[in-house]
Amino acid sequence: MDIISHLPDDVLLKILSFLRTKDVMRTMFLSKRWESLWMFVPRLEFDDTTHFPTPPFTQAGYNIFRQFVDRSLMSFEGQVLQSLYLKLDGPFAYEDVTIWVKTAVKRGLVELKLQYSERCWRLFLPKSLYKSFETIVVLKLEEVGLDFPNLVCLRSLKTLFLKSVIFSSSRSLLRLLPKCPVLEDLYIEHRPIATFSQIFRIEVPTLKRLSLNYDGIYELDIDAQSLKYLYIKDRSRKNSFCEIKNINDLVKVNIEVILRRPEELLHSLTSAEHMRLCLSYSEVVYPVGSCFPRLKHLEVCSCKSEWLYLFMRLLKDSPSLKVIKINQNHNTKIVRPEWYQPRSVPTCLPSSLEILEWDKYRGFEEEKELSTYILKNAICLKKASFIAKSIDDKEKLHMLQKLSFSPRVSSTCELVFT
Repeated sequence: MDIISHLPDDVLLKILSFLRTKDVMRTMFLSKRWESLWMFVPRLEFDDTTHFPTPPFTQAGYNIFRQFVDRSLMSFEGQVLQSLYLKLDGPFAYEDVTIWVKTAVKRGLVELKLQYSERCWRLFLPKSLYKSFETIVVLKLEEVGLDFPNLVCLRSLKTLFLKSVIFSSSRSLLRLLPKCPVLEDLYIEHRPIATFSQIFRIEVPTLKRLSLNYDGIYELDIDAQSLKYLYIKDRSRKNSFCEIKNINDLVKVNIEVILRRPEELLHSLTSAEHMRLCLSYSEVVYPVGSCFPRLKHLEVCSCKSEWLYLFMRLLKDSPSLKVIKINQNHNTKIVRPEWYQPRSVPTCLPSSLEILEWDKYRGFEEEKELSTYILKNAICLKKASFIAKSIDDKEKLHMLQKLSFSPRVSSTCELVFT
Protein backbone atom coordinates (compact mmCIF):
# COMPACT_ATOMS: atom_id res chain seq x y z
CA MET A 1 0.00 0.00 0.00
CA ASP A 2 1.34 3.44 -1.02
CA ILE A 3 1.04 5.32 2.28
CA ILE A 4 3.20 8.34 1.38
CA SER A 5 1.01 9.34 -1.59
CA HIS A 6 -1.92 9.93 0.77
CA LEU A 7 -0.05 12.60 2.73
CA PRO A 8 -1.15 16.24 2.22
CA ASP A 9 0.56 18.23 -0.52
CA ASP A 10 2.36 20.55 1.90
CA VAL A 11 3.92 17.57 3.68
CA LEU A 12 5.04 15.97 0.41
CA LEU A 13 6.51 19.26 -0.80
CA LYS A 14 8.43 19.58 2.45
CA ILE A 15 9.88 16.10 1.96
CA LEU A 16 10.74 16.77 -1.68
CA SER A 17 12.50 20.02 -0.78
CA PHE A 18 15.28 17.99 0.87
CA LEU A 19 16.07 16.17 -2.39
CA ARG A 20 18.16 17.31 -5.34
CA THR A 21 16.07 18.86 -8.09
CA LYS A 22 17.22 16.16 -10.47
CA ASP A 23 15.74 13.52 -8.17
CA VAL A 24 12.60 15.56 -7.51
CA MET A 25 11.75 15.69 -11.21
CA ARG A 26 11.93 11.91 -11.44
CA THR A 27 8.99 11.58 -9.05
CA MET A 28 6.63 12.64 -11.85
CA PHE A 29 6.81 9.07 -13.15
CA LEU A 30 5.66 7.46 -9.88
CA SER A 31 1.92 7.90 -10.42
CA LYS A 32 -0.73 10.40 -11.50
CA ARG A 33 -0.71 11.79 -7.94
CA TRP A 34 2.94 12.83 -8.40
CA GLU A 35 2.72 13.95 -12.03
CA SER A 36 2.74 17.71 -11.40
CA LEU A 37 3.73 17.89 -7.71
CA TRP A 38 7.41 18.51 -8.51
CA MET A 39 6.49 21.84 -10.13
CA PHE A 40 5.52 23.28 -6.72
CA VAL A 41 8.67 22.35 -4.74
CA PRO A 42 9.94 25.72 -3.39
CA ARG A 43 13.63 24.78 -3.39
CA LEU A 44 15.69 24.23 -6.54
CA GLU A 45 19.25 22.93 -6.51
CA PHE A 46 21.44 22.61 -9.60
CA ASP A 47 24.93 21.13 -9.46
CA ASP A 48 26.58 20.50 -12.81
CA THR A 49 28.86 17.85 -11.27
CA THR A 50 25.81 15.62 -10.81
CA HIS A 51 25.28 15.81 -14.57
CA PHE A 52 28.95 15.49 -15.48
CA PRO A 53 30.50 13.20 -12.89
CA THR A 54 33.73 12.81 -14.90
CA PRO A 55 35.48 15.97 -16.16
CA PRO A 56 36.30 17.47 -18.56
CA PHE A 57 32.81 18.62 -19.41
CA THR A 58 31.84 18.93 -23.06
CA GLN A 59 29.81 21.70 -24.64
CA ALA A 60 27.15 19.12 -25.52
CA GLY A 61 26.97 18.08 -21.87
CA TYR A 62 26.62 21.68 -20.74
CA ASN A 63 23.77 22.19 -23.20
CA ILE A 64 21.92 19.28 -21.53
CA PHE A 65 22.49 20.84 -18.12
CA ARG A 66 21.32 24.27 -19.34
CA GLN A 67 18.12 22.81 -20.78
CA PHE A 68 17.48 21.01 -17.51
CA VAL A 69 17.82 24.25 -15.49
CA ASP A 70 15.71 26.19 -18.00
CA ARG A 71 12.90 23.65 -17.87
CA SER A 72 12.90 23.44 -14.08
CA LEU A 73 12.69 27.20 -13.60
CA MET A 74 10.07 27.75 -16.30
CA SER A 75 7.93 24.89 -14.93
CA PHE A 76 7.80 26.21 -11.36
CA GLU A 77 4.15 26.80 -10.39
CA GLY A 78 4.46 27.64 -6.69
CA GLN A 79 3.61 31.04 -5.22
CA VAL A 80 7.15 31.75 -3.94
CA LEU A 81 10.47 30.20 -4.85
CA GLN A 82 12.17 29.97 -1.44
CA SER A 83 15.64 28.92 -2.52
CA LEU A 84 17.83 28.59 -5.61
CA TYR A 85 21.26 26.96 -5.39
CA LEU A 86 23.59 27.05 -8.40
CA LYS A 87 26.91 25.21 -8.18
CA LEU A 88 28.97 25.53 -11.34
CA ASP A 89 32.17 23.58 -11.87
CA GLY A 90 32.50 23.27 -15.62
CA PRO A 91 32.44 25.80 -18.47
CA PHE A 92 29.35 27.97 -18.37
CA ALA A 93 28.01 31.14 -19.97
CA TYR A 94 27.59 34.34 -17.95
CA GLU A 95 24.36 35.14 -19.74
CA ASP A 96 22.88 31.80 -18.65
CA VAL A 97 23.55 32.52 -14.98
CA THR A 98 21.99 35.98 -15.33
CA ILE A 99 18.88 34.58 -17.04
CA TRP A 100 18.46 31.84 -14.42
CA VAL A 101 18.69 34.27 -11.50
CA LYS A 102 16.35 36.80 -13.13
CA THR A 103 13.82 34.06 -13.88
CA ALA A 104 13.96 32.91 -10.25
CA VAL A 105 13.54 36.49 -8.99
CA LYS A 106 10.36 36.85 -11.08
CA ARG A 107 9.05 33.82 -9.18
CA GLY A 108 9.58 35.54 -5.82
CA LEU A 109 13.06 34.18 -5.00
CA VAL A 110 13.93 34.57 -1.30
CA GLU A 111 17.36 32.91 -1.01
CA LEU A 112 20.10 32.60 -3.63
CA LYS A 113 23.30 30.59 -3.26
CA LEU A 114 25.78 30.86 -6.10
CA GLN A 115 28.99 28.83 -5.96
CA TYR A 116 31.80 28.58 -8.48
CA SER A 117 34.43 25.87 -8.34
CA GLU A 118 38.10 26.56 -7.58
CA ARG A 119 38.97 26.44 -11.27
CA CYS A 120 36.44 29.26 -11.85
CA TRP A 121 37.51 31.04 -8.66
CA ARG A 122 38.66 34.35 -10.13
CA LEU A 123 35.64 34.84 -12.39
CA PHE A 124 33.79 38.01 -11.40
CA LEU A 125 30.01 38.15 -11.40
CA PRO A 126 28.63 39.89 -14.49
CA LYS A 127 27.54 43.48 -13.90
CA SER A 128 24.08 42.69 -15.27
CA LEU A 129 23.48 40.24 -12.42
CA TYR A 130 23.71 42.63 -9.45
CA LYS A 131 20.40 44.33 -10.25
CA SER A 132 18.66 40.97 -9.69
CA PHE A 133 19.89 40.89 -6.08
CA GLU A 134 17.77 43.88 -5.03
CA THR A 135 14.76 41.87 -3.80
CA ILE A 136 16.61 38.84 -2.41
CA VAL A 137 16.50 38.31 1.37
CA VAL A 138 19.37 35.79 1.75
CA LEU A 139 22.42 35.95 -0.54
CA LYS A 140 25.25 33.38 -0.35
CA LEU A 141 28.23 33.70 -2.67
CA GLU A 142 31.18 31.30 -2.72
CA GLU A 143 34.38 31.25 -4.79
CA VAL A 144 33.23 34.19 -6.94
CA GLY A 145 34.70 37.57 -7.82
CA LEU A 146 32.81 40.58 -6.47
CA ASP A 147 32.89 44.12 -7.86
CA PHE A 148 29.77 45.80 -6.51
CA PRO A 149 28.41 48.67 -8.64
CA ASN A 150 27.45 51.99 -7.05
CA LEU A 151 23.89 52.24 -8.38
CA VAL A 152 22.51 48.98 -6.94
CA CYS A 153 20.69 48.83 -3.56
CA LEU A 154 20.01 45.50 -1.85
CA ARG A 155 16.95 46.87 -0.08
CA SER A 156 15.57 43.50 1.09
CA LEU A 157 18.80 41.72 2.02
CA LYS A 158 18.95 40.48 5.62
CA THR A 159 21.64 37.77 5.37
CA LEU A 160 24.88 38.07 3.39
CA PHE A 161 27.28 35.09 3.26
CA LEU A 162 30.61 35.56 1.46
CA LYS A 163 33.01 32.61 1.41
CA SER A 164 36.34 32.72 -0.43
CA VAL A 165 35.11 35.72 -2.39
CA ILE A 166 37.63 37.74 -4.37
CA PHE A 167 37.07 41.47 -3.96
CA SER A 168 38.00 43.77 -6.82
CA SER A 169 39.89 46.04 -4.40
CA SER A 170 40.59 46.51 -0.69
CA ARG A 171 37.64 48.92 -0.53
CA SER A 172 35.03 46.80 -2.30
CA LEU A 173 33.23 46.04 0.95
CA LEU A 174 33.01 49.77 1.72
CA ARG A 175 30.85 50.18 -1.38
CA LEU A 176 28.70 47.12 -0.69
CA LEU A 177 27.56 47.45 2.93
CA PRO A 178 25.98 50.92 2.72
CA LYS A 179 23.73 49.45 0.01
CA CYS A 180 22.24 46.94 2.50
CA PRO A 181 19.89 49.06 4.70
CA VAL A 182 18.21 46.13 6.56
CA LEU A 183 21.15 43.71 6.83
CA GLU A 184 21.09 41.60 10.02
CA ASP A 185 23.58 38.75 9.41
CA LEU A 186 27.00 39.16 7.82
CA TYR A 187 29.40 36.23 7.38
CA ILE A 188 32.75 36.63 5.62
CA GLU A 189 35.29 33.84 5.32
CA HIS A 190 38.44 33.68 3.26
CA ARG A 191 40.96 31.00 2.39
CA PRO A 192 44.30 31.08 4.25
CA ILE A 193 46.06 33.12 1.54
CA ALA A 194 44.22 36.33 0.72
CA THR A 195 44.92 38.25 -2.48
CA PHE A 196 45.52 41.43 -0.50
CA SER A 197 44.82 42.79 2.96
CA GLN A 198 41.23 43.94 3.28
CA ILE A 199 39.87 47.08 4.93
CA PHE A 200 36.71 46.30 6.90
CA ARG A 201 34.62 49.30 7.88
CA ILE A 202 31.29 47.88 8.95
CA GLU A 203 28.78 50.62 9.74
CA VAL A 204 25.41 48.86 9.69
CA PRO A 205 22.87 50.00 12.32
CA THR A 206 20.63 46.94 11.77
CA LEU A 207 23.40 44.31 12.00
CA LYS A 208 22.80 41.65 14.69
CA ARG A 209 25.34 38.91 13.86
CA LEU A 210 28.83 39.44 12.44
CA SER A 211 31.34 36.69 11.64
CA LEU A 212 34.75 37.50 10.15
CA ASN A 213 36.97 34.48 9.51
CA TYR A 214 39.46 36.20 7.26
CA ASP A 215 43.25 35.95 7.17
CA GLY A 216 44.33 39.37 5.98
CA ILE A 217 42.35 42.04 7.85
CA TYR A 218 44.40 45.23 7.57
CA GLU A 219 41.94 47.59 9.26
CA LEU A 220 38.79 46.75 11.19
CA ASP A 221 36.29 49.40 12.21
CA ILE A 222 32.87 48.22 13.45
CA ASP A 223 29.97 50.53 14.26
CA ALA A 224 26.83 48.41 14.75
CA GLN A 225 24.52 49.45 17.56
CA SER A 226 22.23 46.39 17.22
CA LEU A 227 25.03 43.80 17.28
CA LYS A 228 24.39 40.74 19.47
CA TYR A 229 26.87 38.13 18.24
CA LEU A 230 30.46 38.81 17.16
CA TYR A 231 33.08 36.39 15.83
CA ILE A 232 36.48 37.54 14.59
CA LYS A 233 39.35 35.28 13.56
CA ASP A 234 42.50 36.53 11.85
CA ARG A 235 45.91 34.95 12.46
CA SER A 236 47.73 36.68 9.59
CA ARG A 237 49.59 39.28 11.75
CA LYS A 238 48.57 41.95 9.21
CA ASN A 239 46.04 43.77 11.38
CA SER A 240 47.24 47.25 12.26
CA PHE A 241 44.02 48.78 13.57
CA CYS A 242 40.89 47.51 15.32
CA GLU A 243 38.06 49.61 16.74
CA ILE A 244 34.53 48.68 17.79
CA LYS A 245 32.06 51.46 18.59
CA ASN A 246 28.47 51.87 19.79
CA ILE A 247 28.01 48.25 20.83
CA ASN A 248 26.10 48.05 24.10
CA ASP A 249 24.04 44.85 23.88
CA LEU A 250 26.50 42.11 22.94
CA VAL A 251 25.46 38.60 23.98
CA LYS A 252 28.23 36.36 22.64
CA VAL A 253 31.79 37.20 21.56
CA ASN A 254 34.47 34.96 20.03
CA ILE A 255 37.76 36.73 19.32
CA GLU A 256 40.88 35.06 17.91
CA VAL A 257 43.26 37.69 16.60
CA ILE A 258 46.89 38.71 16.59
CA LEU A 259 47.04 42.33 17.71
CA ARG A 260 50.01 44.18 19.13
CA ARG A 261 47.83 46.33 21.39
CA PRO A 262 44.36 44.79 21.86
CA GLU A 263 43.23 46.94 24.80
CA GLU A 264 40.83 49.04 22.69
CA LEU A 265 39.21 45.87 21.41
CA LEU A 266 38.78 44.49 24.94
CA HIS A 267 37.35 47.76 26.23
CA SER A 268 34.60 47.64 23.58
CA LEU A 269 33.41 44.17 24.71
CA THR A 270 32.31 45.08 28.24
CA SER A 271 28.61 44.42 27.56
CA ALA A 272 29.15 40.76 26.55
CA GLU A 273 27.50 37.86 28.39
CA HIS A 274 29.50 35.04 26.75
CA MET A 275 33.13 35.61 25.77
CA ARG A 276 35.84 33.45 24.21
CA LEU A 277 39.27 35.04 23.80
CA CYS A 278 42.56 34.09 22.15
CA LEU A 279 44.95 37.00 21.86
CA SER A 280 48.00 34.90 21.13
CA TYR A 281 51.32 36.48 20.15
CA SER A 282 50.05 39.91 21.05
CA GLU A 283 51.25 42.33 23.68
CA VAL A 284 48.33 42.02 26.07
CA VAL A 285 47.74 45.36 27.74
CA TYR A 286 44.63 45.24 29.86
CA PRO A 287 42.38 48.31 29.53
CA VAL A 288 42.29 50.23 32.80
CA GLY A 289 38.82 50.81 34.25
CA SER A 290 37.10 48.02 32.33
CA CYS A 291 34.24 46.08 33.90
CA PHE A 292 32.23 43.16 32.54
CA PRO A 293 29.07 43.24 34.72
CA ARG A 294 26.99 40.97 32.44
CA LEU A 295 29.65 38.36 31.70
CA LYS A 296 28.43 34.86 32.68
CA HIS A 297 30.60 32.58 30.50
CA LEU A 298 34.33 33.08 29.93
CA GLU A 299 36.66 30.96 27.77
CA VAL A 300 40.35 31.79 27.44
CA CYS A 301 43.09 30.25 25.32
CA SER A 302 46.33 29.43 27.15
CA CYS A 303 48.65 29.37 24.13
CA LYS A 304 50.55 32.51 25.21
CA SER A 305 52.41 33.00 28.46
CA GLU A 306 50.54 36.25 29.21
CA TRP A 307 47.15 34.49 29.21
CA LEU A 308 47.11 34.14 33.00
CA TYR A 309 47.53 37.88 33.53
CA LEU A 310 44.62 38.58 31.19
CA PHE A 311 42.53 35.85 32.83
CA MET A 312 43.04 37.14 36.38
CA ARG A 313 42.12 40.69 35.36
CA LEU A 314 38.95 39.45 33.68
CA LEU A 315 38.17 37.35 36.74
CA LYS A 316 38.49 40.42 38.94
CA ASP A 317 36.27 42.57 36.72
CA SER A 318 33.49 40.00 36.06
CA PRO A 319 31.35 39.88 39.22
CA SER A 320 28.59 37.68 37.73
CA LEU A 321 30.75 34.96 36.17
CA LYS A 322 29.25 31.45 36.31
CA VAL A 323 31.33 29.37 33.86
CA ILE A 324 35.09 29.34 33.25
CA LYS A 325 36.75 27.33 30.47
CA ILE A 326 40.52 27.20 29.89
CA ASN A 327 41.95 25.54 26.80
CA GLN A 328 45.06 25.60 24.62
CA ASN A 329 43.55 25.85 21.16
CA HIS A 330 46.79 26.17 19.19
CA ASN A 331 49.90 24.03 19.03
CA THR A 332 52.66 26.28 20.31
CA LYS A 333 55.83 25.77 22.29
CA ILE A 334 55.35 25.15 26.01
CA VAL A 335 54.69 28.39 27.83
CA ARG A 336 54.91 28.85 31.58
CA PRO A 337 52.55 31.54 32.84
CA GLU A 338 53.58 33.62 35.84
CA TRP A 339 51.23 33.08 38.78
CA TYR A 340 50.55 35.76 41.31
CA GLN A 341 47.90 35.62 43.98
CA PRO A 342 45.54 38.60 43.89
CA ARG A 343 45.36 40.89 46.91
CA SER A 344 41.63 40.33 47.23
CA VAL A 345 39.38 37.47 46.14
CA PRO A 346 37.48 38.26 42.88
CA THR A 347 33.77 38.80 43.60
CA CYS A 348 32.60 36.03 41.26
CA LEU A 349 34.42 33.25 43.18
CA PRO A 350 32.45 33.36 46.44
CA SER A 351 29.20 34.57 44.86
CA SER A 352 28.47 33.09 41.42
CA LEU A 353 31.03 30.71 39.85
CA GLU A 354 29.50 27.25 39.27
CA ILE A 355 31.53 25.50 36.55
CA LEU A 356 35.29 25.20 35.95
CA GLU A 357 36.58 23.31 32.89
CA TRP A 358 40.29 23.02 32.06
CA ASP A 359 41.25 21.26 28.83
CA LYS A 360 44.88 20.21 28.14
CA TYR A 361 45.79 20.58 31.82
CA ARG A 362 49.51 19.85 32.26
CA GLY A 363 49.86 20.06 36.01
CA PHE A 364 52.55 22.76 36.02
CA GLU A 365 53.04 24.45 39.35
CA GLU A 366 51.46 27.68 38.07
CA GLU A 367 48.39 25.78 36.80
CA LYS A 368 48.10 23.91 40.09
CA GLU A 369 48.28 27.20 42.01
CA LEU A 370 45.47 28.70 39.95
CA SER A 371 43.19 25.65 40.15
CA THR A 372 43.81 25.35 43.91
CA TYR A 373 43.02 29.04 44.38
CA ILE A 374 39.70 28.69 42.55
CA LEU A 375 38.72 25.51 44.42
CA LYS A 376 39.57 27.16 47.74
CA ASN A 377 37.44 30.27 47.12
CA ALA A 378 34.55 29.25 44.83
CA ILE A 379 31.75 28.68 47.34
CA CYS A 380 29.05 28.00 44.70
CA LEU A 381 31.18 25.69 42.55
CA LYS A 382 29.22 22.64 41.37
CA LYS A 383 31.72 20.97 39.05
CA ALA A 384 35.44 21.24 38.33
CA SER A 385 36.66 19.12 35.41
CA PHE A 386 40.23 18.70 34.17
CA ILE A 387 41.27 17.01 30.92
CA ALA A 388 44.96 16.15 31.02
CA LYS A 389 47.21 16.97 28.09
CA SER A 390 49.40 13.98 28.97
CA ILE A 391 48.43 10.49 27.83
CA ASP A 392 50.63 8.82 30.43
CA ASP A 393 48.38 7.13 33.01
CA LYS A 394 50.89 7.44 35.87
CA GLU A 395 51.38 11.15 35.23
CA LYS A 396 47.63 11.70 35.04
CA LEU A 397 47.15 9.83 38.34
CA HIS A 398 49.80 11.98 40.01
CA MET A 399 48.06 15.18 38.83
CA LEU A 400 44.69 13.87 40.02
CA GLN A 401 46.08 13.09 43.47
CA LYS A 402 47.44 16.62 43.81
CA LEU A 403 44.10 18.14 42.83
CA SER A 404 42.05 15.79 45.02
CA PHE A 405 44.02 16.85 48.10
CA SER A 406 43.41 20.53 47.36
CA PRO A 407 40.92 22.12 49.79
CA ARG A 408 37.45 22.78 48.34
CA VAL A 409 35.25 25.33 50.00
CA SER A 410 32.16 24.02 48.16
CA SER A 411 30.82 20.89 49.79
CA THR A 412 28.82 19.96 46.67
CA CYS A 413 31.63 20.38 44.12
CA GLU A 414 32.20 17.37 41.87
CA LEU A 415 35.83 16.86 40.82
CA VAL A 416 36.26 15.18 37.42
CA PHE A 417 39.65 14.27 35.93
CA THR A 418 40.16 12.53 32.56
